[in-house]
Amino acid sequence: MGSRFLASIALVCAFFMIAADVPQSENRLWEHRNLGKAFYENPDTHAQAVDELRAALQLAPNSVREKINYGLALLRAGQTDAGMNELMAAQKQDPSIPHTWFNLGIAYKRAGDYDKAIEQLRGMIRLTPEEPIAHYNLAAVLRAKGETAAALPEFLEAEKLNPNLAGPHFQLFTLYQRAGDRDAAARERKAFEEAKARNEGAAVPEDMEWCFYAELYDPPEPRPSAESETARYDDHVVSSGWDPASSGIEVIDSQGSGHANLLVWSRDRIALLKRGTELVKNSGLEGLHDVRDIAAGDFDNDGLPDLCVLTGNGATLFHNNHGTFRKFADLPNTAGATKALWLDYDHDYDLDLLLFGPAPVLMRNDGNGKFEDRTSSFPFVKGNALDAVVFAIRGDTAARDIVVSYQDRPGVLYRDKLNGVFEAEDIPDLKAGASSLDAQDFNHDGLLDVVSYTPQLSALRNDSGKLISASESKVAPSPVRADFNNDNREDYARILPDGSVHLYSNVSPQQRWVNVRIQGIKNIKAAVGATVEMKSGAFYEKRVYEGVPIAFAIDGRSDADTIRITWPNGLIQNETHQKSGQALTIAEAQRLSGSCPMIFAWNGQKFQFITDVLGVAPLGASSGDGNYFPVDHNEYIQIPGSALKLEDGNYRIHITEELHEVSYLDEVQLIAVDHPSNIDVYTNEKFKSPPYPEFRLFGTTKKFHPIRATEDGRRDVTSRVARQDHMYPDGFAHNTAGVAALHTLDLDFGKAGQDNRAALVLNGWVDWADGSTFLGASQDGKGGLIFPYLQVKDGAGKWQTVVQDMGIPSGKPKTIVVDLAGKFLSSSRQVRIVTNLCVYWDEIFLIEDSRAPQVRLTRISADSADLHFRGFSRAVIDPTRQQPEQFLYDQVLPVSNWNPTPGLYTRYGDVRSLVNQVDDRLVIMGSGDELKLEFPGSQLPQLPQGWSRDFLLLVDGWAKDADANTAFSESVTPLPFHAMSAYPYKKDEHFPNDAEHAAYVRDYLTRPALRLIRPLASSRQSE
Repeated sequence: MGSRFLASIALVCAFFMIAADVPQSENRLWEHRNLGKAFYENPDTHAQAVDELRAALQLAPNSVREKINYGLALLRAGQTDAGMNELMAAQKQDPSIPHTWFNLGIAYKRAGDYDKAIEQLRGMIRLTPEEPIAHYNLAAVLRAKGETAAALPEFLEAEKLNPNLAGPHFQLFTLYQRAGDRDAAARERKAFEEAKARNEGAAVPEDMEWCFYAELYDPPEPRPSAESETARYDDHVVSSGWDPASSGIEVIDSQGSGHANLLVWSRDRIALLKRGTELVKNSGLEGLHDVRDIAAGDFDNDGLPDLCVLTGNGATLFHNNHGTFRKFADLPNTAGATKALWLDYDHDYDLDLLLFGPAPVLMRNDGNGKFEDRTSSFPFVKGNALDAVVFAIRGDTAARDIVVSYQDRPGVLYRDKLNGVFEAEDIPDLKAGASSLDAQDFNHDGLLDVVSYTPQLSALRNDSGKLISASESKVAPSPVRADFNNDNREDYARILPDGSVHLYSNVSPQQRWVNVRIQGIKNIKAAVGATVEMKSGAFYEKRVYEGVPIAFAIDGRSDADTIRITWPNGLIQNETHQKSGQALTIAEAQRLSGSCPMIFAWNGQKFQFITDVLGVAPLGASSGDGNYFPVDHNEYIQIPGSALKLEDGNYRIHITEELHEVSYLDEVQLIAVDHPSNIDVYTNEKFKSPPYPEFRLFGTTKKFHPIRATEDGRRDVTSRVARQDHMYPDGFAHNTAGVAALHTLDLDFGKAGQDNRAALVLNGWVDWADGSTFLGASQDGKGGLIFPYLQVKDGAGKWQTVVQDMGIPSGKPKTIVVDLAGKFLSSSRQVRIVTNLCVYWDEIFLIEDSRAPQVRLTRISADSADLHFRGFSRAVIDPTRQQPEQFLYDQVLPVSNWNPTPGLYTRYGDVRSLVNQVDDRLVIMGSGDELKLEFPGSQLPQLPQGWSRDFLLLVDGWAKDADANTAFSESVTPLPFHAMSAYPYKKDEHFPNDAEHAAYVRDYLTRPALRLIRPLASSRQSE
């Protein structure tokens, strides 16, 4: 962390951690509580959550807290009766706890036992009369019983208690409408639409069956600091003679080894102190003068922190060569800057640079050591910016905000709206002149706060998105802190007014610590901007990771129960049972996030994974700097007859939403493809730029595989493209983001296809790069990501491009066809494919005739379409990413590692009328949803003798992932529609608002996004 820090020696404050001197049995109890909470949230471990919370109850059998939480874990694991029994026992023991009344009320409501639900919810309201969700659910149950007159005042009370909730407005609108009160109905409809619009972008989506009391019961308890009053530090003067008026100090892991060093500077000199004490000679920084600020940041993502050094002449970059710094480049037009801050502001997986002072500057990292001035695109406010710190006003997003203090005005919060867009918002309580800013969670609520250390200590509390003054004293004693001597205890450093540098070594004998270092894989290697939370017993701490290991104190406990990492791209990783007294390195786990909905078909024995769908329609996906992919809207998925069998007269197909995205389905239709049994039939479907592929079929009775196939002209891969066997030409260099080196695949088909009417058939899959990766690649000056193009040899034997965009499989394994009729320029039947995408081809062959085969097509609509929450198929991910992900349908997990995108989704239940035609009345699915479809086999004709039947599934719609550079990635809206010119669409375009679509929005889009992951901190505010 960069920090200009000049502190009075009289500044005394406790370290920022939660702790208590608790006996060992209490520690064990807290272990089970914390592990139970972590397992409760992890998709793989709900059974373990039950085990842990049962163990907690066994340790404290008379604890009503343990009974409640064990009961809730049972409910979460699907053991509803057992869970309700535990809650009823807890309620009998202590009827004053609202959690039992609320959760039993919701459970009875879901079971349709309305009388008992009313009894529980009224008991809840007696205890918490100001909880609007309780009033809403009581009203909903009363209405379901037909007691409309009794429901109305409860809906009104819910609306009064929280006017921002959309649900009560909607229910009141329908009640007034049916009662014929047009004015009241219009008023409530307007209020509903306004509340719905506000909630679309909310950090926490509206869930009318959730409130604080729906969570695990975790009552606040007195929590003295883990860094207690007996904590001891040895004070070492490690350097002196610094100019206090211009000095600064920074922690840096200069060798990328996980060891913390100190970088100290002033206008007349600079020093790098190994482990905070030993002067490093020949660092490459000797001789620097007039230094105003230094910021460490790995601008080339090699795992080593580089430097931005500000002098009176402006900003200079220094590259880190294994601990030695060498001048890399001067940045133009940066004179006058006094504060530097590294931040991946556009979320393209490289660090950009913000420079503050009288004339702030934004320099975008375009890759390959190039920086572009993008100041005009950032909403800098007028003023002399003094200091800045990376911050997150919310904890459940990829957004990374910036808090800036000024010499001549109050501070500003620059809110990250994603897609490289920020908005400026005043912070009146951050007074002019404040500096030495640091982001801390000093009140332990799971939300980051801000501390200013000079000219005097000032704390700003994060009050649900607003930074307000707080009288907090339990802040860190310095923003410059790390474990300098590798004893797994956190030390800190200061520059005192006399110009001496002091290192305070932690020598507290009773403490136990765990040292956490994290390493990005998909994210930036140094993981700058990630947040790391630790919970151990009663102790909780949250920190911002800044490229240097964090030492967490856990007092006398042997384990950190849970370490949670929220990576810069917003994905969450929980690590449990980490032993104290160790330096722990946690690498980013291989993780899925966004892709497409998945298709499973009943094959007579089980639901078989077919492939994904709507990869041709990536709504709002970034294709590069400021641009978005044009999107198709329908896709024909091939389903072999062996994979789709009748059951009870119906063909059953399930579409699941497994990933971090929103799916919009307009039409789903099954097409029987009947054909002579000796013909294999293929569709023209694939992902490509406009013009989009027309619907067309190809067929053949004979496949011509290449007689030779070579990768990059060297490696023989002939056997790898001879059959579908999951063996691919995969020798090309690539990274984990889906970007490869430009590579070629040469195919020689010998004498096949001499009539020049051939088509190339390719089966394979794509490890998709996300929008942020496309953005980064578009900036590197190498031409960005190149979709496959196809070349053939001319009469002179030279390669010529004949198909500029041949298309690719749109995600998981699929077969595509490239029509080569008339494309060969000579007698050679050699074909070359060129790309820098990670496309893995399996079987490739030529067919000699591209004309349409003999087929009979029969289209049938679904007789049944049921939308419901299912959960997530267990995903199997190849660590090398050289095999497609597998989804195991029969292994269902109730939650995943993200919350669904905020917004309103299609209500659960029958949606057949929405999917039987193209009409922009969409089935909107969120993470964990499933659409079950049944198609009547009786509508299909008998097969002629010697014919076979395969299928196509036509899916019309779009999919929008949650990548930071996807347009509107944090909201369900704006809704797509077929007449839109693009997405995002123009300001003068809008989703249809005629009576039919208004009724559709009103009647169907009523389900708020689910909350699948809960905060680790036990604070009502953080909920």
